Amino acid sequence: MDIPDFVHDDLAELEIALRDDQLAQLADYLARVLDTNTHTNLTAIKEPDAAWRRLIIDSLTVLPGIDDLQPEPGGPVRVIDIGSGAGLPGMPLAIARPDVQVTMLETTGKKAEFIRGSVTALGLSNARVIQQRAETLGQEAGHRGMYDAAVSRAVGTMPLVLEYSLPLVREGGRVLAMKGPRVEQELAESGDALEKLGAGELAVIEAYPESFGNDLVIVSIMKDRPTPKAYPRQPGIPKKQPL
Repeated sequence: MDIPDFVHDDLAELEIALRDDQLAQLADYLARVLDTNTHTNLTAIKEPDAAWRRLIIDSLTVLPGIDDLQPEPGGPVRVIDIGSGAGLPGMPLAIARPDVQVTMLETTGKKAEFIRGSVTALGLSNARVIQQRAETLGQEAGHRGMYDAAVSRAVGTMPLVLEYSLPLVREGGRVLAMKGPRVEQELAESGDALEKLGAGELAVIEAYPESFGNDLVIVSIMKDRPTPKAYPRQPGIPKKQPL
């Protein structure tokens, strides 16, 4: 798959440095997404230039929130992508940062299978896929409080994102949620979730410089205390009864 000139220009303006082989891997992955999408619903985006912008470059805007994380002594930075779908933003992050361990969590079998096949085809030793619900994984000892960051894209409203994410993040780690123009309203409705789930410092960061005309933001939320064992609640309840 060809790499449009604007990709190089946009990444340079965002100060994201990638090697040629990493760009080739991103192109390979995106070609797999668009090809598979002709018979399996992975994304509503079908046009290649739009896919580069909205799937790949959008995903890479999360990198500043990951690059300054301090992992636990002796270990790599561990990131979990919640509701990964076609592998977004997890796959681009794993390609861009081979030193970061990326876990992609997806409930739908066909989507999890697609991500798993892409990880194998691209030879990504730092990426894995788990087919599971976030409410279930968040109560499992091997995952609860084990990640330095939880990232998400198009998962749901902020109270839902927080209940899925914060139980999986260690104290001192952070949630990085990709959000659009309704973010202020969503955050205004998230006070109970922030308080109950262990959230600390919150920042809303513009993902792009003003010149891009893109209103994507990254909501960064630190975790400064343990999440009570009652959360996340049973599967389905967080969506039906948001905090």
